[in-house]
Amino acid sequence: MLGKLLKYEIPAMGRKLLPLYVAWTATAFLLGLTTQSADSKSEFMVVISALLYTAIATAIFVMTIILIVQRYSNSLLGDEAYFNHVLPVSVSAHIGNKAISATLWIFVTILVAIVTAILIGIGALIVSGESFSLIDMIHDLMAIELPKNWGLYAIEALIMVVASAVKTIMQIYAAITIGHQTQNHTTLASIGAYILIMIFESTVGRILIPVFTNIGFGEDELLNFTVIFIISVIAAAAFSAIYFFVCKYLMENKLNLN
Repeated sequence: MLGKLLKYEIPAMGRKLLPLYVAWTATAFLLGLTTQSADSKSEFMVVISALLYTAIATAIFVMTIILIVQRYSNSLLGDEAYFNHVLPVSVSAHIGNKAISATLWIFVTILVAIVTAILIGIGALIVSGESFSLIDMIHDLMAIELPKNWGLYAIEALIMVVASAVKTIMQIYAAITIGHQTQNHTTLASIGAYILIMIFESTVGRILIPVFTNIGFGEDELLNFTVIFIISVIAAAAFSAIYFFVCKYLMENKLNLN
C-alpha cells in the first residue's frame, strides 16, 4: 500500500516543482551566456539574469518547504484528512509516504541546484569560444588523485546527509502534529512545538557530548570519520524514530479534525 501512496504523492509535488526546475535551469544557462558580456552593452542582461536566477532559486527552496508542510498538514490533519484516514492504510504508511516523498524532492532540488551551476559554466564557455575545453576539464577532474578510501567516505557522507534530512522532516511533522492538538492558532502552536523540539535535541546533545568525547578515535582518519558517521546516523535515526512515534500516537489517539 505504501507503494500506491507514493505513486500519488510523488507526482503531486512534482507537478508544482518541475516547471520551476525547468525555469531554473533555463535561467542558469542564460546567466552563463551573458556572464562573458559583463563589460559590454549586455551588462544589463547579466544583472537581470542573475536576479532572475536568484529569485527562482529562492522560490524553489521556499516552495519545497511549503509543499512538504502543506502535503502533510492538509492530507493527514486538515481538509483531506477525513478521506485519507478512512482508507485501508495504516497511519505508519501515511507518515512514511509523506517522509519518503519529501526526502526525495529535497534531494532532487539539491541535484537541480548542482546542474544549474554546471549550466552556468557551460554557457560561459560557449560564449568565450572555449566550449570544447569542457572535455579537457572532465579529463583533468578524472586525473585528480583522490584520497584513499574516498568511495567509503562518499557513501558514509551521503548516508549522513539522508539521515539528517529525514530527521529534519520528522521534526517538522512532529511539530505540526503537536501544534494541531490545539483548537486555535495551530500555526503558532506548531512553531512553538518546533522550538521545543530543538531545545529537546540540544539538551540531549549536551548530555551525551561528554560521553562521546571520551571515545578514543586514534590517529586513523578513516576510523575517525567512521566513528563520527556511526554516531551521527544513530543519533539521527533515534530522533527520527521518536518524532515518528509522536506523530503516530497523536494521529491514532488524539486526532482532532474539528
